[in-house]
Amino acid sequence: MDAKKTNIINKLNSLLNRQVALIAEDIDYLSYQTASIPSDISAYDAYRMMTQSQPKWLKILFKMRDFLGKMVGIRTIKGFEQLSKNIPSVGDTVHFFNVMELEKDKLTLIIRDHHLDVCLHLRLVDDNDKQNKLYVITSVKNHNFIGKVYMAPVSVLHPFIVNRLLINLKAKK
Repeated sequence: MDAKKTNIINKLNSLLNRQVALIAEDIDYLSYQTASIPSDISAYDAYRMMTQSQPKWLKILFKMRDFLGKMVGIRTIKGFEQLSKNIPSVGDTVHFFNVMELEKDKLTLIIRDHHLDVCLHLRLVDDNDKQNKLYVITSVKNHNFIGKVYMAPVSVLHPFIVNRLLINLKAKK
C-alpha cells in the first residue's frame, strides 16, 4: 500500500477511534467523503436516503457497466433500486452488497467476486447536538487484471458519484 493510502487510513483511524472497516489490510483503492447530517438519521437510513434516487447519468453508467462487464464475466448489479425503511440484518443483501455490520452509527457493506472485493463503510460521529458527521469510506482489493482495468475509470468517478448521492441527504433535512 502506498504512503498516501496509509496516511488517509491513519487520519480516519484517528477521527473514528480506530474503528474503520476496510476490505483488506493491503488495499488497492481507498476513498472517503463526508457530510454533516441530522443526528436522528442512522447509518443505514443515510445509505437508504443517498441511494433512493440517482441522476439519469448515473443510471446510464450502471447500464454501461453491466453491459461491458458481462463481456468479461463481471456480474450485473443493475444499480440502486429503492430500499424499504425496514432495517436489514447482518447477512442480508442490500442492493448488491452483503450487510456485514449494522449499528445506529455504522454500516459495513461488502461485495466479493473473483475480480475484486469492495467494502463500503458508513460511520457517524457526533458533531454537535443537532448534527453528526457521516463518513463514507470505500476500499477495494483487486484480484486480477480485470479488476484493475475495471477500477481504472471507477476510481476516477467514484468520489464524484458519492458526493452527488450525498446531496440526497441535504434535500431531506
